[in-house]
Amino acid sequence: MKTIAISNLKGGVGKTTVTVNLGAALAREGKRVLLVDLDPQANLTDHLGVDFRRVTGVEKFLDQQVSFQDVYLTYNDNMHFLPAGRELAKLETALYNMFPTKAKRYFTIKDAFGDADIPYDYVLLDCPPSLGFITINALAFAEEVYVPIQCHYLALRGLGKILALVDIVKKKYNEGLKIGAVIPVMYDRRNKISGFVLDKLHKHFEDRLTDAKIRTNVALAESPRFGKSIFDHAPDSNGAKDFKALAVEIIKRG
Repeated sequence: MKTIAISNLKGGVGKTTVTVNLGAALAREGKRVLLVDLDPQANLTDHLGVDFRRVTGVEKFLDQQVSFQDVYLTYNDNMHFLPAGRELAKLETALYNMFPTKAKRYFTIKDAFGDADIPYDYVLLDCPPSLGFITINALAFAEEVYVPIQCHYLALRGLGKILALVDIVKKKYNEGLKIGAVIPVMYDRRNKISGFVLDKLHKHFEDRLTDAKIRTNVALAESPRFGKSIFDHAPDSNGAKDFKALAVEIIKRG
């Protein structure tokens, strides 16, 4: 099982879009995939057509009040997900209020998954766009971090925050953590700024920058309205082609 945190402390960069559609693409390649909605805004849950107010949320599983089987939902045969619930924000507050030396403050997610029988090839964690204890917990559990980054100039300026956080978590809580992939999103080859950003990313990240680029695509923005991945909403779109290419690349990387 490979655990991947999809994270960027800047909002609006497409973390949920990447989590859902990379997961769906991996599932189409025959991989068993689990998506985990760790954002109290419940965007992933909403994207997949579920009302967060009417489900048993992931926070109940993480706090070990219920079992994994009581929480997970099925999108299709190869892709399941743990929805965010209405009390996920309370879990963040509870972790914040814990005594700083209490291990549960940093390892709640790791402990919950460690005690569960979870037969997946990939676990993708959709992290909040904030430096909070849920994000720290996700990074303390994950093997790799995938960073979606907009092909916009200001996105470069915010990249240092997630890199610094990864470095801190690696030193304190998870020595095996690494940046596994930097994924260019909202790419438009007609704009010079997209090429400028890609050049900067390539110089800094080299082979961690994915060859696959997620182009600006209306169908990607539309698919959450229908509670579907891009492959079920618009299988012939550029968005579907780009996420298929990304999944194939991720699998080849091992």
